Amino acid sequence: MLTDSDCSDDYEAHDALVTDEGLSDSVFEGTRGKGYAIVEAKNVLPIRNALIDRAAELLGVTVEEAQAVLSHYSWNLENAATRWFENVAKARESSGLCDPNAHATASGETTDALTCGICFDDFESHELTSAGCAHKFCSECWTGYAASKLSDGLSVVDTRCPMSKCSIKVSEDAMRRFLKDDELKKFEMFLMKAFVEQNDKFQPCVGLDCECAVSFESVPTDPVAVECTCGTCFCFTCQQEPHDPVHSCEVAKTWLDKVAAEGENVSWVLANTKPCPNCKRPILKNGGCMHMYCSQCHTSFCWLCLGPWDTKHYVCLKRCNRYKADKDSKQQRAKDARIRFVHYFERFKAHAAAGKKATDDVERFKSNMLLILMNLQRTSAQQVSFVMDALKQVARCRRILKWTYAFAYVELGDDKSKKEFFEYIQGDMEACLEKLSRMIESDIKPFLPPEPEPEDDKPPTPTPPKKQKKSVQKIPPPIIPKVEDYEYPQEEQERLEMEFAQYRAQVTDCTVVLGRSCNSLCNEMANDLLGTSKI
Repeated sequence: MLTDSDCSDDYEAHDALVTDEGLSDSVFEGTRGKGYAIVEAKNVLPIRNALIDRAAELLGVTVEEAQAVLSHYSWNLENAATRWFENVAKARESSGLCDPNAHATASGETTDALTCGICFDDFESHELTSAGCAHKFCSECWTGYAASKLSDGLSVVDTRCPMSKCSIKVSEDAMRRFLKDDELKKFEMFLMKAFVEQNDKFQPCVGLDCECAVSFESVPTDPVAVECTCGTCFCFTCQQEPHDPVHSCEVAKTWLDKVAAEGENVSWVLANTKPCPNCKRPILKNGGCMHMYCSQCHTSFCWLCLGPWDTKHYVCLKRCNRYKADKDSKQQRAKDARIRFVHYFERFKAHAAAGKKATDDVERFKSNMLLILMNLQRTSAQQVSFVMDALKQVARCRRILKWTYAFAYVELGDDKSKKEFFEYIQGDMEACLEKLSRMIESDIKPFLPPEPEPEDDKPPTPTPPKKQKKSVQKIPPPIIPKVEDYEYPQEEQERLEMEFAQYRAQVTDCTVVLGRSCNSLCNEMANDLLGTSKI
């Protein structure tokens, strides 16, 4: 049996991080209202070891045994204690712990020389070590075995006795004893990752190069969107992008799998082709002429408006600013699964792009535009904060609206009543969203500094002839005032301030209306659209 050795410094109790009820308030600082905490990598092992200390005290076992029991029961102390007190022998066996009575009997059998179970050399009994079972090995074999298990990845934290068919678990102290310093760092990293991945209350952040973890006080019963300190947002349950108001990770996964399988092709088709107005076959325009000819159904049509083409006079017979829907062809397209997917995917992608722009606008205003607006209006930060509220509301609702199309594609197949009701409340929210988007993107422009002239719109600078190159002097570029230095025209200041006050009231009201409309849609989806509540 391994003798007790000095534990790592991480084995000290960390009462400041863990309490009897779970993680302490200090860990949840800044996120208490959200119900979850962002745990930095340096705090994971202290939290883990404090939990081990609590388990050892509660179960009346050693730290090594508490480690094995908690690891087997996914670091759920309540479940581990229940199983332990129901049947101690069974809990010990399933956790990879030896029977203490059997070990006591075996320890009484001593001989002058014993054989290592791996290299089969003879050693003195004190030169051999076991994992708690009757199988003993020399230090050199233990060192090689421990190092080899590191190549197995996270499973190294559940290393078993080297003897074949022996299920006794090798303690963490044993692994530490036989690992070198560089190997020990790797082992500690695996301990941290295994704790986060096996513990239902923890999820590692999916952000690039982020080592933080997200922890809940209690395991959420429904998918919950979380945000790490690195700025990455993801669903705590499935670790995909947040998909609320879709309350099923399976629905989100079904949609994302469909997008992954066909989305790239559909995106190219939407960007580079148009459907034949007769057979709906995608047509690729590879010339400059607007006359298109479908090789499938031999239809001639106009590329711009998809109207019929007069081949005799070589002109479009239909005005390109008019459109007439073909009801029969729409009914036919509705039966086509691919066209149905394109319908939802196109809108999913469009709202995703609009949501990214809204998020970029939030950062743009946060960095300097809000301060500029405050100075131009000669008012306080509180009086212009409604702009940030509106931008954040738009970004949030774009993300939610995006996922409503995924929900409709996966869940609303042939249920006509639910589909019609869903499309009604979805359309109501979409109308509110577009109104607020217009107000916050276009209607705000009179109150902001003029946008700089795009580079593409500036006339090209003429290149002088080569023979005059030496005689031509460089003309310095015109001095353009900085955005920060812009001021309202003095005669317009009062009028712009009055109009801004009216604008603020309108945007504030629209933000509230959009929030209510969005919440109504989310609630109806959570209640299964006139059905039984899913939450």
